[in-house]
Amino acid sequence: MKMTIEELKIENFDLIKTLSQQYILANGSFIEINIPPTQIIDNFNTLSGTRPRLKSLGIYIVISLKNIYIKLNQQLCIQIVNQYIHGIGWHDLQYICFFDINPSNVYIHIVFNRVTPEGKLIDIKYLGANWQQYEVLRQSCSRILENPANNKYLQSRCNCCS
Repeated sequence: MKMTIEELKIENFDLIKTLSQQYILANGSFIEINIPPTQIIDNFNTLSGTRPRLKSLGIYIVISLKNIYIKLNQQLCIQIVNQYIHGIGWHDLQYICFFDINPSNVYIHIVFNRVTPEGKLIDIKYLGANWQQYEVLRQSCSRILENPANNKYLQSRCNCCS
């Protein structure tokens, strides 16, 4: 499986509307995901509005998982995302997540608010995934892919091969 992580700063949260028209809205934190995209954007703007001089309001991450040998569903992708976000320490940020799930490729789109609910700010000076983030993603995926309950190839192994 090939993994890529792309991180970009975003000036506003209009991207949420575009993503909601193209992909499956799957998960979020500090946000109700069952409301219309315009209300989600308003909620993001309300939080970032606590830092009025902020120019880049958010961070947009695209995670690509290519050549996957098992079929990932939405629930398994949510588990991967949750483990990844906790692993990189951004679980205290407001975010919304979209999936584009194909038979052998998965694209995960995450929009983060740079302002935490406590009013702190995430620095964008160091955007760009580093090796630690790739390791966290690899471990997150491995926990899902190597679980026999999710992987028919591991289920079919006989006891003598275990």
